Amino acid sequence: MTTPARKRTSRPLRIALIDAHPIVRLGLRSLFESQPSFSVVGDTSTLAAALPALRLGEPDVLITDTFPIPPSVLRRQPTPRVLYTFETLEQCSLARLTQELRQGQAGFVLKQIPLDRLCLAVRQVASGRTYRDPAFRRLVEKMRRQQDSVRQIRRNQGRRSNRSEQTGDT
Repeated sequence: MTTPARKRTSRPLRIALIDAHPIVRLGLRSLFESQPSFSVVGDTSTLAAALPALRLGEPDVLITDTFPIPPSVLRRQPTPRVLYTFETLEQCSLARLTQELRQGQAGFVLKQIPLDRLCLAVRQVASGRTYRDPAFRRLVEKMRRQQDSVRQIRRNQGRRSNRSEQTGDT
C-alpha cells in the first residue's frame, strides 16, 4: 500500500537503520536495497550518530533497536515513522512500552520476523498505521503475566508478614 505522497512522486520508500549490531544492519540494508520500492538513506549503530542522516536523508521510516527514542529527537519536519525492533524485552520498561503502544504511532516487531512480514510492517508504518508483530504481542503478554505474578507473590508475602506480626508468630 502506498501513501498519498508516494503515489504522487512514485519514489522509493526511504529507510534509515539504527542497530547496535553491524550484521543486522548489513542484512537489513541488503534486504531493502534488493527491492526497488525501498531505499536505505543511512545506517548507524547509535542514535547520536544517526542524527545527521535523519536530517539530511529525511527517511520515511526509521528502523531501530533504540527504545524509546526521546521525543525531542523526532521534533523536526518531516518526522519519520518509527519501527522498533526487539530481540527480547528484558531491558524494556513495561510501563514505557505500554505508553508507546497506546500512542499508536510506531510499529513493533521482533528480530525473528519473516522478511516478507518485515517489508509489510515497514510499508504499513510508512503509511501512518501501526504494526504489531504477533510474536511481539505474545512476548508483551508473557511479560505482563510474569510481572502480575511477581506482584501477587509480594502481596501474599506482605499479608503473611502482617498476620505473623499480629499473632506474634515468627
